Amino acid sequence: MYSLVLNALSNNNLRHRRRLPLTHPLCSICSESTNTTTTNQNGPSIDKSRRSKGRPHKRNSFQGSYDINRLTAAHPALHPHIIIQAHSGRQTVNWSNPESVRVLNTALLVADYGIHPQYADLLPMGALFPPVPGRADYVHHMADLLQRSNNDGNIPLGRQVVGVDIGTGASCIYPILATSIYGWRMIASEIDPTSIRSARDIVTANALEELIDVRTQERSSRIFDGVLHQGEVVDFTMCNPPFYTSKGAFQAENARKLRGLSRSNQSRRNVVTSMPAFNSTTTSESSTGMSNNFGGNDNELWCNGGEVSFVKNMIRESELYQDKCLWFTSLVSRKDNLPKIESIMNIKGKSRRKSGRRVRRQVDVQAVQHMSIGSGHKSSTIIMWSFLDEKQRQEWGARRWS
Repeated sequence: MYSLVLNALSNNNLRHRRRLPLTHPLCSICSESTNTTTTNQNGPSIDKSRRSKGRPHKRNSFQGSYDINRLTAAHPALHPHIIIQAHSGRQTVNWSNPESVRVLNTALLVADYGIHPQYADLLPMGALFPPVPGRADYVHHMADLLQRSNNDGNIPLGRQVVGVDIGTGASCIYPILATSIYGWRMIASEIDPTSIRSARDIVTANALEELIDVRTQERSSRIFDGVLHQGEVVDFTMCNPPFYTSKGAFQAENARKLRGLSRSNQSRRNVVTSMPAFNSTTTSESSTGMSNNFGGNDNELWCNGGEVSFVKNMIRESELYQDKCLWFTSLVSRKDNLPKIESIMNIKGKSRRKSGRRVRRQVDVQAVQHMSIGSGHKSSTIIMWSFLDEKQRQEWGARRWS
C-alpha cells in the first residue's frame, strides 16, 4: 500500500511517512496569506493584508528549487527528461514539453506522497495533468480552515474528517493528496465516464478504496445533489472549477501561452544544454508552476459562463446542505471575478440593491473568507463560505473530531 494515515502531526513541523524533512527545496509557486477575512454586517469583503508572495504553504513539501537527484532516485523515468542550464549548471526540465512536465509531477507524487509510479499511465489521453505543488497548497489550507474550528487547536486527522472534491477529474489529485497527507476520507465526484474510470483506477492502484469514494454525478446541472447521500454530513468541500467560458476562449488562451513559451525558448536557446538522453530547452519553473499544462478534457476546462457561473450555482445549491457541511470552498482563478461571485451572497438575510432594483434572491451566509495562493499572474483565491456562526463551527469541531 502506497498511502498510510499519519500517526502524529506537529502543526509547525509536518512530516510525511515516506518524506524527507521539509527542508528540501522546490519551486516558488504558491504563497500563504497570513490572514483571512470573515464576512461582517456589510457583506463579504476581500482581505487587503499583505501576502508572502511566491512562497508555498509552510507545510508544503515544496519550498525552493527542485531536488532533481532526489526525484530521479524516487522515479528513474524522470532522468531522460533532465536538462542542464548552461549559465547556472542547474538541472531542470523542459517546461514547454508536456511529457517532461507530466513525468516531473509523477516524480513529485512518488517521492513526497508515496503514490504509485504508474499514476501518469492511468490517465486517459488528453486529461489534465495537475501541477502537484499548487494542488497540495489547497489541501493544506483546508487543514488550516478545519484547525480554526477545532477546540484543541490541532489539525483534525484521519477518517473522522470527510471532504468532498467537486469535479475530481481523471487525476483524482485532491483526494489522493488529502488522504496521503492527513488521512482524511474523501468523496470524489465526477460527471465524465472516462475520468471516473481513471480516478477509480488510481484509487485502486494506491489501495485507497477505504478512504476515497469516487461517485458519479449524473446531472450536469447539479453539484451536490446526486453526490451526497441523504443525511450525509461532510466537513468541507473543495473545487477547481472550469474557468473558461467556452472552448474557443480556452483555445485562444492556449495559443497565447504557446507563443509565450516559444519566445522564451528562443531567448534561452544559447544558455541551455541538454543531458545526453534529452535534447531540449527550458523556461523558468515559476512561470509555469500553476499552469494547466495546455491540456485537459472539455469539462475540466470550460463551461457556459465560466467559473463565475459555476461557483454561483455552487453557492446557491450549497444552501440546501447548509447544516450538512461546515465549510464550502472553491478556487477562483481571477480575483476580479470575486465581486461577481459574491454578489449573490448576503449575511443575515439583508438583501442588496443595485441601481434601485432588487437583485435576484441572495444566499444568506454566516461567514465568507478568502485565501490567496500563488503569485503574480499565476495567483488564485480560495473562497470559503459557511452557514454556521463561530459558536456553531466550534461546536461542529467538538462534535465531529473530539
